[in-house]
Amino acid sequence: MNDAIMVGRRVHLRPHRLAEAPIFAAATAAELTTQSKTGRLPLSPLAFEYGLDGGVPAGPPATIDFAVARVKDDRLLGSVALLEIDWVNRTAETATYLLGEEVRGRGYGTEAKMLLLEYAFDRIQLHVVRSWAREGNARSIAALLRQGYRPAGRRFRGTVQGGVYVDHLIFDLLRDEWLLARDAWRLRNAERDRDRER
Repeated sequence: MNDAIMVGRRVHLRPHRLAEAPIFAAATAAELTTQSKTGRLPLSPLAFEYGLDGGVPAGPPATIDFAVARVKDDRLLGSVALLEIDWVNRTAETATYLLGEEVRGRGYGTEAKMLLLEYAFDRIQLHVVRSWAREGNARSIAALLRQGYRPAGRRFRGTVQGGVYVDHLIFDLLRDEWLLARDAWRLRNAERDRDRER
């Protein structure tokens, strides 16, 4: 964990490792849900290696991508990212991908996203971030709302899912709104910890 950039209670964010490219390739090929951005997109480990180790353009990066790993054993759980970073207007899109159903629904994604938002707002001083979820993806929509995002619009017929066009619901989050959501999230975690100790 000596390469951790952001550390939470159960997960930390760190740079990706080239050796993990086959893990991401296998996970996307075996993806069970069509709600994720990639769906069942069979990419080779070489494609992930290129993405992880590709040439870095001159100037500030347009994307900052972190591996999500467990604190206790550094087990790779997924990835979070800031995409389309606009350094002038201080905006970006956020993304989360967890590797398989066995790690979803356990709070890892929320904790990782909260660390990413802390990085976005406190470390690189972004003003607003946005995210989206496919209409009908109740789990992703609920997670975004818990993280403080608010509905900001709709992109009609954003993608095809099961042969049908599906709208994308767009959400945004200002730093001040995130601070409130972060404090509420920390309070919920503290209460949960107290309940476990009883």
